[in-house]
Amino acid sequence: MAYTTDQLNALEDALSQGALMVQYADRRVTYQSVADMLRIRDIMRAELGMASPRSTRGRFIVLKVGKGL
Repeated sequence: MAYTTDQLNALEDALSQGALMVQYADRRVTYQSVADMLRIRDIMRAELGMASPRSTRGRFIVLKVGKGL
């Protein structure tokens, strides 16, 4: 299925509000869990060529240095 950015925005708005129902245009979808919503959000983002929030998280290294005394 080809997703649109409007559908993605509606899903992300519902997620931010804690709602399990998403409405866009003339359609209404009720998800069983937030996990289902997150999974479909990642699928939508991938199909739209957007990076997943999890894949853009930076990495860092903690160095402890001292004078060796």
